[in-house]
Amino acid sequence: MKHKKFYIGFAFLVLVIGTMLLINRNDTSVKKVSISADYPEYDNLDNLIDKADTIIKGKVIDYKYKEISIAQNPQTDDERLNPGGKIDDSLLPYTIYTVEVKKTYKGNIEKTETIQIKEPGGIFGNTEYINKDSANLKKGNNYVFFLETYPNSPASLLNPIQASYQYDDKDNIINDNNNKKIKFKMKDLDENQKLKK
Repeated sequence: MKHKKFYIGFAFLVLVIGTMLLINRNDTSVKKVSISADYPEYDNLDNLIDKADTIIKGKVIDYKYKEISIAQNPQTDDERLNPGGKIDDSLLPYTIYTVEVKKTYKGNIEKTETIQIKEPGGIFGNTEYINKDSANLKKGNNYVFFLETYPNSPASLLNPIQASYQYDDKDNIINDNNNKKIKFKMKDLDENQKLKK
């Protein structure tokens, strides 16, 4: 009798666990998590040009989601300068855009090369990380980008609002009426003395 109760109890437990796993596997609802970051703001085109180490115009040809480690290796083993000595190995969610370069205004990227540009946010599993200050880049659109580049990581926009500007087939910057955007025309980049070699 004890064995029979044990088998019935065990079968019931397996049934409950199986049902929970099936429900979780079939749960396709996406959870939304808001994320944000602080960025410097720029008051004119010259300041944006000065800060960027790379300025390009190009077309977004693809994107993917990736978690990237923000770890920095400590510069010293001195306990006073590096308390705890532990490296932060946190992974943060990013959307990585692949951009085909059409023109380089500043930096060492050749025309027709591609560059990867990262922006916080993206979809991972059933969680969507939404960056409230997203640049809202779209595959197939052309943009001017003001970037900071790194040796072992995709480039970053200096500021998602002020460091990406969509343009049309006639090289006109598309005004999206965001009052934080710096107003300029493509010819302002072509004629800017700071970008002359």
